[in-house]
Amino acid sequence: MPYELFIALRYLKAKRKQVMISVITVIAIAAVAAGVAALITVLAMMTGFRQEFQTKILSGTAHLNLGHQSREPLTDYREMVERLDKLPHIRSASATLYDRVLITGSNQTEGAILKGVDMTVPPAQNEVFQFATEGDPRLLAEPEREPDSEVKIDRIFVGRGLAATVGLKVGDIATITSPQGHLTPMGMAPRIRDFRVAGIFSTGLNDYDEAWAYISLQAAQRLTGSQDVAEMIQMKVDDVDNVQAISEEVIAAVGSDYQVQTWQELNAPIYSALSYEKYVSGIALLIVIGIAALNIITVLIMIVLEKQRDIAILKAMGATRRGVMWLFMLQGLMIGAVGTVIGVIAGAGFCHFANLYHWIKLPAGAYALDYLPFHLNVTDVTVVVVTALVISFLSTLYPSWNAARITPVEGLRYE
Repeated sequence: MPYELFIALRYLKAKRKQVMISVITVIAIAAVAAGVAALITVLAMMTGFRQEFQTKILSGTAHLNLGHQSREPLTDYREMVERLDKLPHIRSASATLYDRVLITGSNQTEGAILKGVDMTVPPAQNEVFQFATEGDPRLLAEPEREPDSEVKIDRIFVGRGLAATVGLKVGDIATITSPQGHLTPMGMAPRIRDFRVAGIFSTGLNDYDEAWAYISLQAAQRLTGSQDVAEMIQMKVDDVDNVQAISEEVIAAVGSDYQVQTWQELNAPIYSALSYEKYVSGIALLIVIGIAALNIITVLIMIVLEKQRDIAILKAMGATRRGVMWLFMLQGLMIGAVGTVIGVIAGAGFCHFANLYHWIKLPAGAYALDYLPFHLNVTDVTVVVVTALVISFLSTLYPSWNAARITPVEGLRYE
């Protein structure tokens, strides 16, 4: 063992006459541990919230949206879907129609976004099947024939929050009023149609559940009077983080007359805010670790003052300035390392159990999540550990340099 490390360990373990130095050493370790644990916890919280939020959004929305640059309806959407399905990174493609409507139930009338979905898409890739909590989504594919009548009525799936607000249950009639008008002897009038509630869905995102409803693409075409057209083609990809490159492949396949919007572009404000908050929180907590490292400077300065006689004897025996500096640097690094290890264990342990048992509940309806998730990221933990050790090392430079300047004559003058 190098003598510098041996003496540094001895200074840390030995019983000192000045108890205050031992107390400050423990405080320094605790301060570094608290700063590291807090930084790991906050970064895990921000990462978890972002990932869970992203998962919920992507489960109900497309990764890529393809539409005409002039916003004209897509008349050849079937051919385009077949072409897009053949691209290597596209898991599924389907046409859709959107319409802002009024939906009326037994209680009241509310505004809603009506989405026409392609029921020919496999159930595993159709969001209606993923979110359905009541009813059978397959019923959307075929209109229901009214008893003792030749009249057929289309079916609808309504969000849980929207159904509760307007007063709808499975089997009820929902009256849809579309602003897509049609010509009557009295002039233009809105289209009004009745739909049978085939089921209720819940995405876990209140903004969706309180404002969205699903019908089949054909039913949406009949409601809007838009004939056999689609508004856009939605795609699921195999790598959600590589959507920008995949969107370029899509444009190359369909032509420059079309434009593609990625899920990142559609949700840019939310993700920018989350990323900004993570970085700001990280910087604030790094300052906390920096303040904690000041305790290391205090400990080392007090030890240098106490050990001037020892330093003088070591130098008289042949110890170099570099050796003395390393002695105190190692001592400070060990304080920082012990605090960092304790902080990592404490932070990781809290994140694990808080995520496992949902310790921190969130108000219902206020957020997209029911609890605060904590997802540890190896990169984040590594950055925190390295940063804490670097700050601890920098804290040792001034006291170590002062110790190295002590000469044998000065150290032993009053002995």
